[in-house]
Amino acid sequence: MRDHSNHIEFTRQAAVEAMLEASGFAFTFAAGEEGTTPESAAIAATRSETVPLSQAYGRVLAADVRARVDSPTVLTCCMDSVAVHWSDFADGQTPDYNTWVRGVDWQFANTGIAMPEGFDTAVVIERVQVSPDEQHIVIEAAPSKQFAGTRAPGEKLRAGSLVATAGTTITPDVAAAIGSANVGNVSVVRKPRVAFIPTGNELMPPAVPPRADGAFAGLGKNFETNSILVKGRVEAWGGTCQVFDIVPDDPQEIAAAIHQACAQADIVVLNAGSSKGSDDWSCEQMEELGTVLFHETNHGPGHHSSFAVVDNTPVVGISGPSRGASLTLNFYLLPLIKAYLGQDATPKTAWAQLEEPFPQKHKKPAQEAKDAKKGPGESRPSVVQNDRQFFGIKPVDVTFGEDGKLHAVPAKGPDPTCTATAVFLLPSDPDKNPAVGSLIQIEWR
Repeated sequence: MRDHSNHIEFTRQAAVEAMLEASGFAFTFAAGEEGTTPESAAIAATRSETVPLSQAYGRVLAADVRARVDSPTVLTCCMDSVAVHWSDFADGQTPDYNTWVRGVDWQFANTGIAMPEGFDTAVVIERVQVSPDEQHIVIEAAPSKQFAGTRAPGEKLRAGSLVATAGTTITPDVAAAIGSANVGNVSVVRKPRVAFIPTGNELMPPAVPPRADGAFAGLGKNFETNSILVKGRVEAWGGTCQVFDIVPDDPQEIAAAIHQACAQADIVVLNAGSSKGSDDWSCEQMEELGTVLFHETNHGPGHHSSFAVVDNTPVVGISGPSRGASLTLNFYLLPLIKAYLGQDATPKTAWAQLEEPFPQKHKKPAQEAKDAKKGPGESRPSVVQNDRQFFGIKPVDVTFGEDGKLHAVPAKGPDPTCTATAVFLLPSDPDKNPAVGSLIQIEWR
């Protein structure tokens, strides 16, 4: 039997700090005129690629973007107008519109269009009477100065001026601004490549077809759904995900899969096999292949979350089925992806007023009587020992009240983990549970 007595347990905060430091991913784009520092620019350059602007939505700029041309490039009309010569209005004089000829003394000029050649001033169309044949006009309100109603070359943007800084996430608005600067390709941080390895003899893919004899082929098996969860999360967070085939609980096969994944990915997620069962080999293999920083964390679900560095690649151990994995992926995979992209990896938290108590686990009398008859060998010892602080991850729903405050209630429903807007780390000690009406620090999902 393998010895687990020396397993290292970290708090969530200590775990994230250790992961970020060991991964070497963390860098930030410093604010400033250039938008970045030489150090962060050098790191970003090793992770960057150039993509068409039309394919850059959601990507993170790896370098500052500067305008390639003046905007506008020539004298441009600001509004739907008629173009005129300022000299006809100088010194307050009123022209004889009866003698004006279209194309010589005036011309139509539209919003954002270059002023007709030779004209220097515009009057909005709403202040102009136009004849039915559109050949004659009468101006009701004269322009106030030369170049009124126009925009000078380079007034919006000068060639070489900063349009967007490194570290900016490209939204449609940012992309439009970049395109307006005559930039069609941008340097972005390469999407982190995440490899996901599901392990377990008991696993099989969902939607398995029946056997030839009509019997259910998945009898006694569990459906492997964490790959669906991980792939969706990774892609939503800005990465790409390669899902490995299910690996059986065999040390050599697990080791081979880890080596292969580390050779192909920036981050590896290893699922299951980290507890104390006879077929749990994940932690042991990571100890043989690389360096394990911690084997456990002080919360549940996800008590057996772990982290190692193998072949200079961070390996995140995510335990449990999809409900628990959903929570711990946010805790430990998301910070690594954000750090890789040069984004703030700090959890997004807020203070909310608790409106309902967290439910306590109450067993039916029959179950309590049954548990009382259990011997030591039938009861799993508590993970909370030696006065360690332990937390339960509780899904909560948070709303913004009319009083301008955030209000939180324990999430309800058939699967509140899937629908909750935030989570709260509830102390395992009932004496430390927050009272209704108190402020709790929630973490957005």
